Formats: sequence, structure tokens, C-alpha cells
Amino acid sequence: MTTPAFIYARFSSARQDKDATIERQLGATRRMCEENGWEVVEPPLIDKGRSAWKGDHLRVGELGRFKQQIDDGQVPSGSVLVIENFDRLSRQDVKKARRWIEEVTDAGIKVAVANLNKVFDDTSLSGENIIDLLQYLLEAQRSTKESERKSVFQKDAIARFMDKARKGVVYNSHGPAWLAGTKDGKFEVIEDRAEIVRQIYQWAADGLGFASIAKKLNASVEPWTAAHKSVPSWKPGYIRDILKNPAAEGEYHVRTGPDRQPTGEIIHNYYHRVVPAELVAAARASMLHRQGTTSPNVSEARNLFTGKVKCGHCGDTMIRIVQRNRHKKQYEYLKCVRVNNGAGCSNRTVYRYDVFERAALNEILSIALEDRFFVVRNDLAPLIAKVAELKKQVENMQAEQQRLLGFVMRNPDATEAEEMLNQMRPELNAKKAEFEKCEQELNRAKGSVSPDEHLARVAEVREAIYSEDKDEREQARRKVRDALKEIVSVVSCQVELPLPSSKSVQPNRSITMALVGGREVVGLVCTGFGNG
Repeated sequence: MTTPAFIYARFSSARQDKDATIERQLGATRRMCEENGWEVVEPPLIDKGRSAWKGDHLRVGELGRFKQQIDDGQVPSGSVLVIENFDRLSRQDVKKARRWIEEVTDAGIKVAVANLNKVFDDTSLSGENIIDLLQYLLEAQRSTKESERKSVFQKDAIARFMDKARKGVVYNSHGPAWLAGTKDGKFEVIEDRAEIVRQIYQWAADGLGFASIAKKLNASVEPWTAAHKSVPSWKPGYIRDILKNPAAEGEYHVRTGPDRQPTGEIIHNYYHRVVPAELVAAARASMLHRQGTTSPNVSEARNLFTGKVKCGHCGDTMIRIVQRNRHKKQYEYLKCVRVNNGAGCSNRTVYRYDVFERAALNEILSIALEDRFFVVRNDLAPLIAKVAELKKQVENMQAEQQRLLGFVMRNPDATEAEEMLNQMRPELNAKKAEFEKCEQELNRAKGSVSPDEHLARVAEVREAIYSEDKDEREQARRKVRDALKEIVSVVSCQVELPLPSSKSVQPNRSITMALVGGREVVGLVCTGFGNG
């Protein structure tokens, strides 16, 4: 009869999860089971984020449930609990850890430790193995006390650093790449790099994605991270980090713990602000607009209806493809992705994308391009900056309110924090009212153009969409793509079935476009939209 083996693994932080701690433990324990011919009971018992310092996993979690099953007689006598090391079980008081192990072995369950290649049971713990057990438990306890001592020192050091940061003093010379700092001093702006950061935000506001911005920078700017790279280059991930980094706004977001989790506290003006508030707001709003537009040609917005065009027969995506005839003339088509990939769909025909695009824009471009999609006049810039700054202040106050509320709930006797929370509520309401009033003023100012002026600027965009100038064309197309994403619900491509048996006979195709909210549905009958 084979011996059932219950494998147990544990880690206490997300950082350990990333470091493949579980994989290492499972590998060592499975090897021990294989060498001893034990049959592993699947799945293994795994406790994620449970600390051996407190020993809470001995009572709750997977290990706690396993102990309860032992107490209830549900685990067969003679079974083995397999762990990588004793510190996976406990680093707490030796008496508590020893008592837990003895209760398990008294029930007829063995405890196997892979890194010692030893098995502890009721009989062996009464002999020489008891010395090994106590020795390793004592070492684990000493390790815990040393870790706790270092943790206290670290917390004290962090508290001192944060006190400096709140006073505007640089506690660590390390900062964003566009700032230079000295410990116990101040940060200084590296202006040529700060200008690049502003350009990155401007490109993002114009609709460029991370990869497209990286491509532009690689063509003209030497990477900052080149020192340790064999092939230095700007990476899309680094562009994303810059665009999401609050340091560009001068803010330091306090984090704590081994996993650097945000506490919710924000230290304002710790760094120099290098990007205006209105540009930050525009860039991040554009990033939200672009979510879901990740095709290879997204930076050029070759398909203005990316993600919206669906096959009316199978419901899958219609993709834009390019074909050339024997005279090398290029044509753009919409084609069902299932047909393109060789899967099944009854809609095997194609639709001329360029013809559809012009027909659709004739119908809805003036609706799509509202005032906010146009470059605003210079006299609106101060108002836009004020709205962006007020919005940021409201968000920060809301975050601080949530942080204080959480603290009060955890500490009912924290009267000072409760008083601060009560004082903050009317201040936050007043700030919200100020923001809403300013936002209304901005909206009124943006909508001040006459209908004729609006039609004129829409016409300019329509012309720019097909401009010979590449930059002008791409910028206009990105603007229109972002606008259409908000008002177009779905574009459905259909064909009358069955398809004609002769290739010389064109099938009847149609494209129907539904707008968000059901405000309008545009039916486009498409003749000559492809070769079938």
C-alpha cells in the first residue's frame, strides 16, 4: 500500500511569489516524495501571503485546514506532511512550534523535511531526532528575532526619511531620470531631459501609443538607460512608466513594506513639476481613449473604426487588409478574421474599407468632432490648467480621506485622526464645488464657436485626413479615431446569402453603423465593395 504524501508550501510576500519561491519548494518536496515512493495527494497545500513570524498559517489557511482534518480523523494514519524546510512551518516560539508538530505526529502523521532529508514521527521524536527538531526550531526562532530587529531599524529609518521628504528635503539622491539630486539637498531639473518628458506627454496627448513614442525617440534621442544595456534603446514599457509617473507632477507617493505597496499618502512638491497639469490630463485622457486599440497600425490610425467593425454573420472582428492588383495599385478591404485565418464563416466576401470610410465620415464626422476634439485657443489655456489642477486636488483629497477613514476604522480611539477627517469633509465638498464651477466655465468657453465655424474646422480635419503630409495626416486621423470610438457602438458587415455561384456576379453587401445610445443608425448600401 502506497503512503499518501501531502505537500505544503508557503510564502509571505508578493515579492517571493515573483521569485518562484513556490516552484522551488514544490520541486524539492516532490523529489523527496519520488525518492521515497510516496504518492502525492493533489493539489498541494499552498498558503500565499502568510507569515511564519506570526504563525497564523498554523491555525488558518491551507495548513490550518489540514490540521483540522487531522484532528477530525480525515487524514489516514501513516500519511506524510512534506515541507521544504522547518521555516515553512514556523518561526515563532519554539514551544508552540514543537507542540504543533507533536500533535500532528501523535495522530500518526509523519513530518518530512526535504532539505534535511529526515522524517519525524511519534517514535523518532522520542529519540535522537528530538535534538535535530529543537536545533532547527531554535535556529528558525533566532532568524526571526534577527529579522524583527532589522525590520524595526528599517521602519525607524523609513520614518526619518519620510519626515525629511515632508519638509522638502531629499532623503535619497535617487530620483526620476530628468532630475538630479543630492542627499539632504534639493533636486535640480535636467532641462534637456525634462523637455523630452514634456514631448512624450504631448505625443501621448496627440494619440500616439507607447511603442510609437519609443520609435520616434529611438530615431532622434539617445536613451537614458544605456549604461547597462548592450543594445540601448527606448522601450515602450519605460514610456508607459514615464506617462504614469506622479513625479512628473512633482508628487511623491509613499510606499511601504517589502512589496512597496502605496500607503495613500502623497507628498506634494517633493520633486519639481516638469509637465503642466493640463498636458498631464490630456495625455492620460488620450491613453484611456486608446485602450483596446492595439493593432500594428494604431499610431497611424489607418483603420478609424478599430475594434468596432464586426462580421454580421459570425460576430467576430472584421480586420483591415491591403491588396494590390497586377498594376501595383493598392486597395484596402475589410475581411472577417475567421475567414482570413482559415476558420469557418459564411461571410467570405470583402468590403472596400476606403469607400466605407468616406461614406461613414460624410454622415457622422460633424457629430463626432465636438469642440473638445479641437486644439483650443491660447486664451483657454489658463482655464484648462486651472480645471486640471482642481481635478488633481480633488482626487488627492479623496485619496487622503480614504486613508484617514481606514485608519480611524482600524483605530477607534484615534480621536485626532477623526477630527482631521471631520475637518476634511467640508473642505473636500468646497473643492468639488469649485472644480465643477470651473469645469462648467471651460465647457461654455469651448462651445462658444458658431455653427458655421464648427463646420469649417470639421472640413479642415476632413481634408487633413487625406493630406500628403504624413505628420498632419496621422495627427488628424488619430483625432478622428478617438472621436469615433466614443460615438460609434458597432459597425456590422453583412452579405446576402447564398453567395452567387459565378465570380462575375457581385454579391449584395451592406454595412450598418449604430451610434452609441441609439441616437442614430446609418445604413450604408455598399456596391462594388470587393471582388468576392
